Amino acid sequence: MTGKQKQDRREKEKRGILLEVFGTPRGAEALNIILEDLRFFHWTDSEAERALNEYAKFFVRERLGVADTLRIAEAVMAEASQSRGRE
Repeated sequence: MTGKQKQDRREKEKRGILLEVFGTPRGAEALNIILEDLRFFHWTDSEAERALNEYAKFFVRERLGVADTLRIAEAVMAEASQSRGRE
């Protein structure tokens, strides 16, 4: 097995661990807290906040493997529709 193959396998293992942990209801709450702390859902006012925001995007994209942006957009729109109903 080459170094690249070992690295790819380790990245898949990491992703599996994170999906297992964050795939539970409590895990989803924990992920939300982490993404809030990393300024994922907010405008950034400083270089430090921008760095946190960039890491949040890296985490979602690379660590969790989120690549289907259409599904993300659909989830956002579903939440927006539900939120509108709560007003």
